[in-house]
Amino acid sequence: MYSSSFRLTNRDVDLAFEAGHLFIVCQPKISLATGEALGAEAYIRWNHPDYGLLPPGLFLSFFERRERSGELTRYVASAAADALAEWQGAGRDWPLSINLGAPDLADMGLPGALDAIMAERGLDPASLILEVPEGAFARHGEAAAKTLAAFRRLGFRTALDGGGAVIVPDEFISPDYFDEVKIGGASIIQFARRLKQSGLGFVGKRVALAASRGLGATAVGVEDETTLAALSALGFTAAQGAHICRPCPPAELADWSAPVLPCLAPRDEPEDEILLTDPLPEEDAYTDEMAAAPAAIVEYSWEDVNPAIPGEEIRIAAWRLDRTCLSPDRHLLALVRRPRRLAHTGKPARKAAAPKPHRPEPSKAEQEKPRPARAPKRKSRAPAGLVTRPSLVQLALGF
Repeated sequence: MYSSSFRLTNRDVDLAFEAGHLFIVCQPKISLATGEALGAEAYIRWNHPDYGLLPPGLFLSFFERRERSGELTRYVASAAADALAEWQGAGRDWPLSINLGAPDLADMGLPGALDAIMAERGLDPASLILEVPEGAFARHGEAAAKTLAAFRRLGFRTALDGGGAVIVPDEFISPDYFDEVKIGGASIIQFARRLKQSGLGFVGKRVALAASRGLGATAVGVEDETTLAALSALGFTAAQGAHICRPCPPAELADWSAPVLPCLAPRDEPEDEILLTDPLPEEDAYTDEMAAAPAAIVEYSWEDVNPAIPGEEIRIAAWRLDRTCLSPDRHLLALVRRPRRLAHTGKPARKAAAPKPHRPEPSKAEQEKPRPARAPKRKSRAPAGLVTRPSLVQLALGF
């Protein structure tokens, strides 16, 4: 363990590079769709001879203040390249990502240095993913965009790393600059446990924008089953964290396989979706036996299902439908209309009433005569009916 109070010097850094006190650990990343491993991320550690094991949060700022972060990045890239070569020798073709610092985005010599490191080992630059912190990218702006463009021309893949709270212009969140976005920290835990699709803030906007432009979205720091189970529905495509695998030396991942996670197990049937896979028969196709055999009608709330007809581009006007009834053999579909409402009043539209005929004023005797009690009025129901495929098409088109 490290002391609560310590002081680092340039001599400590020199000795760390020379004696190999710096090393990397790697954490696997898995697909939320299949549960298979997609690669890993490398983290730097410092085993100081006097202070013990130092986490990155205690020494990265020191490297930046001493203007030695470029040396550290090149050291990490070399260690990552060695791990990639070792994995490929064992038959494991994984990509590995490393983190860049803010000064790296203004270092125009870094792309060439990393390309030389990969070439020395005969590695494809695409197997090294460079993670760019969103705060540094937003701060450096033009210089960061130029450095990223240089990396991508050389074949490196890039990822935007952060919590979504720093505003990065939308034009940069595109395949021209990044292959994926990564969101980690406490924010991802809180976000994953909010299952509603409204009011998701910066994180939700970042994930939605990435998905709309074909980028991957990785959740970092997944610590429990609850978080992992919620990520896929929220738009994430991959995840990593202690619940899946803790960071470990690269050699231990040479034969690692992703654990079987119950929440990622494939389902036999899709939920909340009904597909009419068989064509609806014509009216004359029904036989007397079919008509005589009563079948229970299953009723679904319109908000709970997503009826669709494969092969036809039809958008059903959901505001005009309230309930969907589907017979077990899927021969008929019953649709119940909602009363149509006027946009400016919010009240149901009614037909113009016919003028009432003129009636003479009743006499005083007739007014004093007791009236018979009236039966209570029964509430009218919205019209309902069974429709076949042609009339369903007409209804969907605005009939």
